[in-house]
Amino acid sequence: MQKTLLLLFATCLATQAGANLIKYFHELSDGSRFGGDFISFWNAAHRVRHGEFTAIYDPETWQRILSTNTTSTLSWFVYPPFTLFGLWPLGDATYNEAVLAWSLVPLAFYFALIVLLAKRSGLGAGANPACENHWPRMQAYAVLIAFSLPFLSANLFSGQTGTLIAVLFLGAAYFWPTRPVLTGICIGLLAIKPQMGLLMPFALIASGQWRVVAAAATTVLSLIVLSTIWLGAAIWTDYLRMSQLFGHFIGRGYDQIQQLALGPYVSLQGAGMPAALAGLLQVVVIVAVLTVITRGFSRWKSNSQETGKEDGRLDLRLALLAAGTLLATPYSLSYDTPLLMLSVIPLLARNWRDGWDGIELASVTALLIMPYAQPVAVGSHVPFAFLALLLWFGVLYRRFQKEAPAGWLAHPGYKKHPFYPEDGRKLAPSANS
Repeated sequence: MQKTLLLLFATCLATQAGANLIKYFHELSDGSRFGGDFISFWNAAHRVRHGEFTAIYDPETWQRILSTNTTSTLSWFVYPPFTLFGLWPLGDATYNEAVLAWSLVPLAFYFALIVLLAKRSGLGAGANPACENHWPRMQAYAVLIAFSLPFLSANLFSGQTGTLIAVLFLGAAYFWPTRPVLTGICIGLLAIKPQMGLLMPFALIASGQWRVVAAAATTVLSLIVLSTIWLGAAIWTDYLRMSQLFGHFIGRGYDQIQQLALGPYVSLQGAGMPAALAGLLQVVVIVAVLTVITRGFSRWKSNSQETGKEDGRLDLRLALLAAGTLLATPYSLSYDTPLLMLSVIPLLARNWRDGWDGIELASVTALLIMPYAQPVAVGSHVPFAFLALLLWFGVLYRRFQKEAPAGWLAHPGYKKHPFYPEDGRKLAPSANS
């Protein structure tokens, strides 16, 4: 019954995403722009292609706009200068050509990575093919893809960076166990949106991934040096001034940002909480999330050293890292949610095989309707997105605590179940135990 309901739910999500797409194509036929926020990226690409570097970051214009509150005319671009390496190829394209490439190219990598990570977590594996209630693996993957659609919709139609950032995060997660250099490069490239890498250093240091740290640091340093050579050192001064102004702009509670916010600082202000109290709760959340991440990844290091193998909970650790990232940063918005699929995969894989309990099913439902419910809830001064994300992080941590430690995998009284994944995550006692 749970799987039937999940398939029905996935069908509804896919239908809603399709309706949104038809709606936006209809608006395009009326002359509107698809992916409205992309205009800032296209504008920056056009200017850098034609050597107009100083116009990309213009703090004087920002200061004038902020002082007069005429924010509707503002074309935001607050990304580090090395982001322009990726935008430069779009500089000679028309808007429609550029937004098409921007929207579709990351999707191919995104879907490929969530399928690969789901396969590694054992999604759809482990059921007895002889059982009359057996569900084919393809149905599990159909649900997986459908679950990603609400998050992708929140990003795709805004023309933002959420899918691209998710691809880098998912890439780091995929390469984490075996390819430290590639993992480090993916993490280093996250510097195009620095707040999305806020927890990464703590996870890497706690798990002793020094080769990853070196690769990530080398990547970031190389990007800084090369962009300085290309654009000149002065552009960094303008970027830092512009970032400071943007921080003040967000901190004062811009209404449109409150409708999109996930983290406690901005979303709780939208619910009427004083800024000082919202800031205090943001600090509490950061400390709690950081404690969970540090302890989780330090245990992964000690378990790996003791047993010589992974304990099957790396996907849950990475899930906590993904969900915790959106909680810990004061500036995370609904178009950053494609990253959450990294946290959905482990529970979907386990519960597709074993069945959901009530709190996990309620939590994943709240998470998936979040992009649709958030604008309505904000109008009622309810921080739905923050509460749904906080509940989801708690559910992930609860599942992480319930999983068997690595030592049991090597116990002679345990063996792999013939219908479960080969990594032995689900164990059955042997006849001699």
